[in-house]
Amino acid sequence: MRLQVKDFMSTPVTTAVAENSILEIRALMKEKGINAIPIISYSKDVPHYEMTIKGIITSTDIGKDIDDNATVEDVMTASNVYVVHVDSSAQAAAKMMLKHKVHHIVVMDEGEIKGMISSLDFVKLVAEYSLE
Repeated sequence: MRLQVKDFMSTPVTTAVAENSILEIRALMKEKGINAIPIISYSKDVPHYEMTIKGIITSTDIGKDIDDNATVEDVMTASNVYVVHVDSSAQAAAKMMLKHKVHHIVVMDEGEIKGMISSLDFVKLVAEYSLE
C-alpha cells in the first residue's frame, strides 16, 4: 500500500498574512492548538487572483524574546518553505523533511493549501500502524 500525504495530513490549515502581529499569531496558535502557520498573500492581478506562500511562522519562532507588536514579517521564515502535492507519497514527504531539517511542510493542490504535515503527524502515523 502506498500511503499518500492526503491520507494523514492535518486539515484545515490556518493561514495568516505578513502584517499580523506576533501577539495575534500567539493567540491564534493557542486557540487552534497548532505549531505552524503558513503566511500567504494574494495577487491583485485580475483575472488571475492567486495565492502565494510568503513564508511560515512556527511556535519556535514566536517563542523567542520578541516584542508582541512585531509583525509576522519580522519573524517568519521566508525561505525554506517546503511544499508537497496531495498525491505525494508519505515517504517522499518524510525524505523532504529529513533532507531540509524542517518540521512542517505545506500540502497543496491546484494552487491551494489543502493541508500541512508535521513531524508529529508522522509520529501519529507510526502509532496507528503496527511495525511488527
